[in-house]
Amino acid sequence: MKNISPPIYLDHNATTPPLPEVVRAVTEALCVAYGNPSSGHRQGEAARRLLLDTRATLQHCLDAPEEHFIFTGSGTEANNLAMRSLARHAKIIITSKVEHSSILSSADQVQTTEGKSVEYIRVNPNGVVDMRAMRQQLATHPEAAVSIQWINNETGVFQPIDEIVALARDHGSLVHIDAAQAVGKTNVSLRALNPDFLTLTAHKFNGPAGVGVLYARRPDFIDPICVGGGQQGGRHAGTENIAGIAGLKRALELRHASLKEVIAHMRTLRDTFEQIVLQECPWVRINGKHDERVCNTSNLLFDGIDGQALVGRLDSKGIYCSQSSACTTGRPEPSHVLRAMGLSESQAYASARFSFGITNTLQETEFAARSVVEEAEYLKRIFA
Repeated sequence: MKNISPPIYLDHNATTPPLPEVVRAVTEALCVAYGNPSSGHRQGEAARRLLLDTRATLQHCLDAPEEHFIFTGSGTEANNLAMRSLARHAKIIITSKVEHSSILSSADQVQTTEGKSVEYIRVNPNGVVDMRAMRQQLATHPEAAVSIQWINNETGVFQPIDEIVALARDHGSLVHIDAAQAVGKTNVSLRALNPDFLTLTAHKFNGPAGVGVLYARRPDFIDPICVGGGQQGGRHAGTENIAGIAGLKRALELRHASLKEVIAHMRTLRDTFEQIVLQECPWVRINGKHDERVCNTSNLLFDGIDGQALVGRLDSKGIYCSQSSACTTGRPEPSHVLRAMGLSESQAYASARFSFGITNTLQETEFAARSVVEEAEYLKRIFA
């Protein structure tokens, strides 16, 4: 195809490139609002004003009933803070085996260091939690708390989040939603959902890396993991990342203003990509195909070939995708998400994730899809 020159970045679930407007907001904050927001002078006031304005933006864009937002250094840090806070108020944590590694590792930690129990709800072959098992666990353990990822970072599969929150409410249980892959890709109304905790991170919707957010319905339920100064009401000590927060604010404003168009654009790219690949390679299948998936994510099983080899050959062509979460790809194990969905070890190794973003075009998506077909067919012959 004409006018296509890689690199073509198809790993937006790992991170997204900050938009020019976001870069300008970060730069301006570094130059203008560089004061410490805890300082009493005018320069500190400029930084405090930016924090207040960002909380107001979060409240507006996420339809939050009140400004109960804590800024953290990442989505992982926000998840850790949420899990620690759940453990403070519950004896048992209910989660699943398809969660982000930051939740699974936090669950291990509260077991070993705080003596809490963790129950893992089974998932169906598409990665959706078994709601009957969830009901049974909550009925058996009324002192439990729930932590569930709204949209899976590897497959893009939605969990029935409204039903899960309502069920937790019925049993008087606290509930945390990991919304890192949801904010910016689906409509989020904290007022309608009414979770106890919800976490997000800026770099998933074209904001800067290094800025996460924890929403707390009851801020007094937060059990701090950072202590020191009295920042953020004493719930998360440390000088706030003002420049990063400015970037978060601008990225969220931009995404909120164009959410419908963004969703439609990314869905067109994802669907076009899958149509080309599956038409030319009918032996390829979509992981999580039979449940609702987010607009931008395609996790494909290239049965019979080495997925790492496919990712490597595409990388050499300037087409960037991944095999699993960016937080776990340094490990030699196959995807824990795909294994929990029932895929064999070899099938998990044979899978690759392609995640699209607002900076991708239809032309480069078609080019990438045909490149995937070419490399997959080549590897199929090699491994046959």
